[in-house]
Amino acid sequence: MTESAIPGQSATPAKPALPWAGIGFGLGGYFLWGISPLYFKAVGAVGVPLLELNAHRVLWSCLLCLAILLAMGKRKEWLAVLRNPRLRKALAATAVFLLSNWLVFVWAIDRGQVIACSLGYYINPLFTVLLGRLVLKERMTAVQWGAFGLAAAGVAVLIGNADSAIWLSLIIAVSWGFYALIRKSFPVDSLIGLTVETMVLLPFALAYLGWLVWTGQGAFGAADGWTHFLLLLAGPVTTAPLVLFAAGWRRLRVATMSLLQYLSPTLQFLLAVLLWNETFTGAHAVAFAFIWGALIVYSWNSWQVARRSA
Repeated sequence: MTESAIPGQSATPAKPALPWAGIGFGLGGYFLWGISPLYFKAVGAVGVPLLELNAHRVLWSCLLCLAILLAMGKRKEWLAVLRNPRLRKALAATAVFLLSNWLVFVWAIDRGQVIACSLGYYINPLFTVLLGRLVLKERMTAVQWGAFGLAAAGVAVLIGNADSAIWLSLIIAVSWGFYALIRKSFPVDSLIGLTVETMVLLPFALAYLGWLVWTGQGAFGAADGWTHFLLLLAGPVTTAPLVLFAAGWRRLRVATMSLLQYLSPTLQFLLAVLLWNETFTGAHAVAFAFIWGALIVYSWNSWQVARRSA
C-alpha cells in the first residue's frame, strides 16, 4: 500500500501543538501511496515480471529500512523485537499478509484494475472495524453498523452485476485487514515492524532473484539503465510513505488520520478514470455511492467521538 493506517503506534499525539506539521506528514504519506500505481505501471511497461518486482521490493525495502532504523538510533528496540519469540511469530504472519497484499495490488494494476484497488482500500477501514468486533470483541455503535451495512450493499451491487474485479477489492481489503488486526494485537513500531517483516521475506526474495540470475532471466544486471533505476526505486516507494505516515501519526489524533487516509484510494480512483480510462459503469457509480456514503457516516461518527473524548 498501501496502504491504510498501520496499527501499533501510540494514539496519543507527541506534539499536539504542531498539528499542521502532522497534517503535512500524513498527507505526504497518503499522497505517495495514492500515486504509487504510476510507479508500478512504469515498471510493468519495461517488462519486469510481477514476482521479480516484488522480490526487488522486499530486498531494497529491507536494506533501506535497516539503514533508516540504524540512523534513527532504534537498534536496541529492533534487537528487542528480534529476541521476542511471540513478536517474531506475529511479524512472520503479518509478513505473509503484507506480501499477499503487495502481490494482488501490483497484479491488479498490471491488469488495468486500479479502480478495484481503490475500492479495496475504501472498504478496508470498515472491514477492519468489523474484525475488531468479531475477533477482539470491540464494541460497534449503531452508526458504525449502519456504515458497514451501506458498504456491504455497495459490494453486493458489484457482485450482483457479476463484476469479477470485486474479488480483487475484497482480497486487498481482507489481507490488509488481517495484517492490521495482528499488528494491533502485537504493537510494534511501524518502521521496526516493516524491517522485521521484510527480513522474514528476504531469504525467499534472494533465492528467487538468485535463480533468475542463474537461469539468465533476471532483469537486474541485464536490462537498461532505466529499468535498473526503477527497480532500485522499489525501496523508497515502499518505505517513504511509511516514514511520513509514522511522523504524522505521532502528531495527530486518530480521527484526523482516519480522515486523511481516504486521500490514497481517491487518488487511485482518479488516476484510473482520468489517466488510464478504466471503465466506470453504472454499477460502479451505485456501489461507490454506497461506500462513499458509508465512509462519510463512519468518519463523521469517529470525529464526534474524538471531540467528546478530547
